[in-house]
Amino acid sequence: MIRQDADLVPPPVANLERRVLDSQNGSVLKSAPSMVSATVIAAYAMHIYFSPGLPAGRSLFDWMWVIGSVSAGRMLTLYLWRRDAAREAHAVGWSRVILVLSALTGLSWSLLATWMLPTEESHFRPAIAALMMGISAAVVVSHVDHYRAYATYLACMLVPAIVHFAGQESASTRTLAPMLIFFLILLLVGGRRSARANERSIRLQMELEAAVAAEEGARRVAEEANLAKNQFLMNMSHELRTPMHAVLAYAQLGIEKGEEERLRRYFERIQTSARGLLVLLGDLLDLAKLESGRMDFQFRPIDPRRLIEATIAEFSPESQNRGIHLAADLVPEQVWFALDEARFMQVLRNLVSNALKFSPAGSTITLQLSGDAAGGFALCVADEGIGIPEDELERVFDKFVQSSKTRTGAGGTGLGLAICREIVEAHGGRIRALCRTGGGTEICIAMPRPVSVSKAA
Repeated sequence: MIRQDADLVPPPVANLERRVLDSQNGSVLKSAPSMVSATVIAAYAMHIYFSPGLPAGRSLFDWMWVIGSVSAGRMLTLYLWRRDAAREAHAVGWSRVILVLSALTGLSWSLLATWMLPTEESHFRPAIAALMMGISAAVVVSHVDHYRAYATYLACMLVPAIVHFAGQESASTRTLAPMLIFFLILLLVGGRRSARANERSIRLQMELEAAVAAEEGARRVAEEANLAKNQFLMNMSHELRTPMHAVLAYAQLGIEKGEEERLRRYFERIQTSARGLLVLLGDLLDLAKLESGRMDFQFRPIDPRRLIEATIAEFSPESQNRGIHLAADLVPEQVWFALDEARFMQVLRNLVSNALKFSPAGSTITLQLSGDAAGGFALCVADEGIGIPEDELERVFDKFVQSSKTRTGAGGTGLGLAICREIVEAHGGRIRALCRTGGGTEICIAMPRPVSVSKAA
């Protein structure tokens, strides 16, 4: 059964709406400490400024008690909201609480104009109007992300004051009403635009986070699948190698002990096929180890010229049988590089074997070793064979991928060049394929700076 990772499941629309609403709730509630501090300072300033001009028997202490109670409720709500581990799921409920607190706070400020200073003789009404406009500007900063709370706050604060000012006999006081109406409209229209922009920004941020989380989940699932595949390949390679060795042993015994020529030919075919399968199992095991980082490399200073000469000597009998000339073009200097001899020889064998496999009789395969400007070396294996199409030069290094020119022939499994790339990259180098002018392929390996350089004696 295929496991469905939770990170790969896109969040439902309802969940996204709750996350957006929770973010809006948090924007309002997190501003409570600064807004409450400003409210306390403003309330104390109102007391000092307005108390001397109040009618006898009237005091602002009652209003200060009301505004203080509402402010305490805001701080308590912030405390409870922060302690709610499931506040995102409760976003709608918290939003309603915020609406109630916004209404109470707005009504608390409107008391200054409608109840605490109700007389026509009061000279403080313009100052009260200016104060409300200043508080409205502060509400833009603290509440605009949550537009319903923002509009509720402004409406509960300014509408009672507008109605009260409009009902006064003094013309100067009545002029405050249209001024506040115009100011309220400006705040609501501007706040709506700002709230929509903020909501879009929040949604985009959350969608981006969801996309990143989905990508991370997909990457993790792919890594787990790749790890499971590599483990399977290693296990199967180990399990199959033992019976294959037994098949080879019995085939060799049949060749040696067989009395009929026909039976010996059968055993030779069995042996050839078993050896080919054993090579394939070895390639699978090597690739799985390389991809999982379990391949052990033994780096030590080695002169790559010696490895090239050994490779040519090893393949000379086969090349002579095929009528193909193996040539070496090596630098005259002795250069020591940090290489794993066994693994680098595996790369050379693979490249030369491929070149022999697809080169015609009478052609030449050249192994060239040269230095580069960075102090490293470039090793190229060039043949005059069928070549690789230009659009496939990179893909032939992928696992189980063969050139379109070799699929119908003895093209192998498509693992050889993939293993070569893994080994070369483990050495800190890079490998690439090039099309030769006039036909053929050139596989080049670029290796990093050598361990040391000394002139040959």
